[in-house]
Amino acid sequence: MASLELFRVFVAVYRAGSVSGAARERHLTQPAVSAQIAALEARVGEPLFRRTPRGMQPTERGKLLYAQVAAGVDQLHAADRTLRGRVPGTVPLRVGGPADVLRVLLPALTGRLREGDTGPLHLTFAADAALLAGLREGSLDAVLVDRVPEDRALLGTPVADVPFTLIVPGNWEAAPADRAALGGWLNARPWVSYSVEVPTTRRCFVSVLDTRFAAQAALTAPDLTAVVQAVGLGVGASLVPRWAALEALRSGQVAEVPGLGGAMPSARWALLTRAADADRPDLQGLTGALRDRAAALGVSSGS
Repeated sequence: MASLELFRVFVAVYRAGSVSGAARERHLTQPAVSAQIAALEARVGEPLFRRTPRGMQPTERGKLLYAQVAAGVDQLHAADRTLRGRVPGTVPLRVGGPADVLRVLLPALTGRLREGDTGPLHLTFAADAALLAGLREGSLDAVLVDRVPEDRALLGTPVADVPFTLIVPGNWEAAPADRAALGGWLNARPWVSYSVEVPTTRRCFVSVLDTRFAAQAALTAPDLTAVVQAVGLGVGASLVPRWAALEALRSGQVAEVPGLGGAMPSARWALLTRAADADRPDLQGLTGALRDRAAALGVSSGS
């Protein structure tokens, strides 16, 4: 009979897609992981993975074995977590993401605290690469992302579909209604952006306004609150997630360019967790709270 540790290592390799990723998760050396996979393959009698430049790709026998053992391995993981004291309400819930997004979603996060469904809340603001590394290594429990990586060890659950909107200072003259004219009108005015690259803005101009983005940069600030404030102060126009501009729109500090509606791009935000933690009640509750918050902001919850 194969040992349970062989199955746990097998599932780790399957989800990580690499020996190195499984070694980090299981706190083993890469040779030790390779040896355990070799031992399991010897017992099965055929390869469970193909070694490719893109990582460890499961064979048909590997896929079948994963379907047979993954649920049991996850149950063992949950039991081990409980033995270590990882039960809701006793340890911090560690959530990472962009500061702007977490700031807007804070009522949902703190609501879980008031309801007593979780322990202390630890928030981490960092770049995507650092957040993903923390999640994979176990220093974070969940991460908010707008792109779910191809990683079998991670599970992305959509929480909100957030549309973008074009905003201009509230005291500017009305933008032209014709889309062809609108692109030129915006390109002739100063621009406020979140980043120098402005990939979403460039895609929006091409796909929605049928012109290339050529506006002169007036201010770049990696903080959506600062971007919206700058637009309200008359510095320039910008493209932002609509939730970031809601208060400024209501107060009249900024104005939304009308007539674009469903043509505008959107971003799907997801709560990324480890696949092995899919059964954690605190993470399931957090997902529901984030979806409720998205609905309260007037953006659709993910499905």
